[in-house]
Amino acid sequence: MKRSFLLLLTCFMFIISCQTDSLSEFNALEESAITDNGSNVASKSSSAKNYFMVISKKETLSKELEVSISKYGKIISTIPEIGIIIVEPLDSNFENNVGNLSEVRSIIPDLSINWLEPVEVNPFSNPLSIGDNEPLFQYQWGMDAINAPEAWNSGYQGDGVKVFVLDSGIDAEHPDLAPNLNTNLSASFVTDEDWNIQPGFYFNHGTHVAGIIAAADNSFGVIGVAPKVEIIAVKVLSEYTGSGAFSGINAGIVYAANNGADVINMSLGATLNKNGKFYDEEGNLIAKYPSKFIQEIVLAQQRAIDYAYKKGVTIITSAGNSAMNGDGNSSTIILPADLNNVITVSATAPLNWALDNSTNLDELASYTNFGKSLVDISAPGGDFDSQFSIWYFDMVLSTISEGWSWSAGTSMASPHVAGVAALIIGKNGGEMDPHEVEKQLFKTADNIDANGSSPYYGNGRVNAFRAISE
Repeated sequence: MKRSFLLLLTCFMFIISCQTDSLSEFNALEESAITDNGSNVASKSSSAKNYFMVISKKETLSKELEVSISKYGKIISTIPEIGIIIVEPLDSNFENNVGNLSEVRSIIPDLSINWLEPVEVNPFSNPLSIGDNEPLFQYQWGMDAINAPEAWNSGYQGDGVKVFVLDSGIDAEHPDLAPNLNTNLSASFVTDEDWNIQPGFYFNHGTHVAGIIAAADNSFGVIGVAPKVEIIAVKVLSEYTGSGAFSGINAGIVYAANNGADVINMSLGATLNKNGKFYDEEGNLIAKYPSKFIQEIVLAQQRAIDYAYKKGVTIITSAGNSAMNGDGNSSTIILPADLNNVITVSATAPLNWALDNSTNLDELASYTNFGKSLVDISAPGGDFDSQFSIWYFDMVLSTISEGWSWSAGTSMASPHVAGVAALIIGKNGGEMDPHEVEKQLFKTADNIDANGSSPYYGNGRVNAFRAISE
């Protein structure tokens, strides 16, 4: 049983190092986009054990197709709801033999890429104690920014709503998360890793995201946007590397849809070159696949998203952290942010909040991706732009393994919106068409610029109180 709970500082950065203050030195956390001559490309990719995704022409699978494929390879798993089979080839002419089957649309390597970069952290030795009902609530400026307390005071806290967190696992024993965590439904789609992360005091991305959505109202630690919502951990990324196979993410989406998800949060992203080129962090070409493969990867993930959407799931995702303009950028695609039927979130932040709590909380975060074709709505994600030693207070405070941490990124913005979506659904009886949830989110967002049609803020910055009262 995990018993020790501490406070941890960590931060997001791009290529440069984080600032160093008198407390500690911090390293980076970001979604998996790296830079090659100014353009964003996917991080190092691999095909685990040479598995392939076989995509059928129909969004279903027949027994006959599975039998035919099994003649040429070992079937590892299937996602019958979207017509995908994961296969390990056993035949030297596997691709040709399976590709010639009449029911097969395409065969592509089941690429595994880094959706989150590993983070190194140094602990803050003395935990803060504030003395409020939730001891660390005074540091959660994001709740003030979206008027979450006013929503709670109106009686809406996410009761009866299920939010599935597709990420790198969750600390199941964390006192802020355990009251709201459904351990029976939680699952892992990462080979040899349990959805419940390893014990220890360290930063875990999925745990941080989960706390923003649903940290319990328990007079302990922090509080989430929807403190009575039911959360389910769906591990689709390795807790050690941040990498995950496309098939695992697609399977996680379908799993959530089949198990009663009202909301899916995906604080993850990968920027792919449409020409099929993959580069390492130094910009060296490490792999080149036919551009058709990228098209089929996109198709497969869109099938998974569409399946969940049709099952009534509201899907929230992060815009990405490369400060990239998504408008007019035809050479790359961000998954899942660029897909249909997802709500894509950019990040906002204060500047020098610790010096002046009345400061503007809606500055555009320095790292966030933007563009009218990409961003639907904005939410608190935090930043690290301040030149003062207390810069980390401009970041988002939430749960980590055996403690709490500040972090920043569109990964932190997305769960703020997921929490508000849960409040809306809860107000409407625990079940609501995702199109209606989207309309309510957009209609009640606070316009920051461009009259609710902004390349930076989308329809505006999400407002929890307006979302449940208008």
